Amino acid sequence: MFNLEQSIAEWRRQMLAAGINNSSVLDELECHLREDVERGMQSGLSGEAAFQAAVKQIGLPVSLKREFAKVAPRKRVLLGILKGILAGSFGASPSLSAFTTSARRTLELARLEAPRLHHDFVGTEHVLLGLLTVENGTIPDILNRMGVNPEEVRKQVEKSISMFSFEGGTAHLPYTPRVNKALRIAAREARACKQACISAEHLFLGLLLEGDGVAARVLKTFGVNVQTTRQEVLSELGRSQGGI
Repeated sequence: MFNLEQSIAEWRRQMLAAGINNSSVLDELECHLREDVERGMQSGLSGEAAFQAAVKQIGLPVSLKREFAKVAPRKRVLLGILKGILAGSFGASPSLSAFTTSARRTLELARLEAPRLHHDFVGTEHVLLGLLTVENGTIPDILNRMGVNPEEVRKQVEKSISMFSFEGGTAHLPYTPRVNKALRIAAREARACKQACISAEHLFLGLLLEGDGVAARVLKTFGVNVQTTRQEVLSELGRSQGGI
């Protein structure tokens, strides 16, 4: 029978054997690993499958060691690199061509929401606002079927970020690491659904499964969970394809 604690202990031994022996770094990695395992199990995976997926998400010991070797071996620097790895900074996000027209429009709207709110970045909150704004979008309908008022979600998002306003901006607003992670999760969800393109529905799932961004936190305050959302997304995709 799978034992999570034994598996994590073995994983730590492998990290040590690969030369990642800074205790602070290992503790940060383990914390992230446990969070990913918990999210995986909440999404319906078995403990063993969730653990394997979490280990894959973090990366092999040799790959992590290679990233650490690029910088001076000071704890502060190592932790900075570690945060980039865990946030997905070293992974490539899907190209725009991989998204449906509605999903691309959602991302365009997210880039308009950011400066409207005086932000110089595109975060998960802006993508969620884009999903709620896009013309003929399905996400408001999905929320309504789950007993959640889309307008209340919008208000809560804006309330949550009202204290974090910044002036100024850049010509090309960057995605935050959490958005990049959500986009990669959306791509994974599309593949799991055997869809050729990443839809707005997959984006919505990606925001929720990312787990830590403003979008996920707001949605959770309304009782939105992964299992119900995935069922609604599958139903919506089936309707759009004439299946149900």
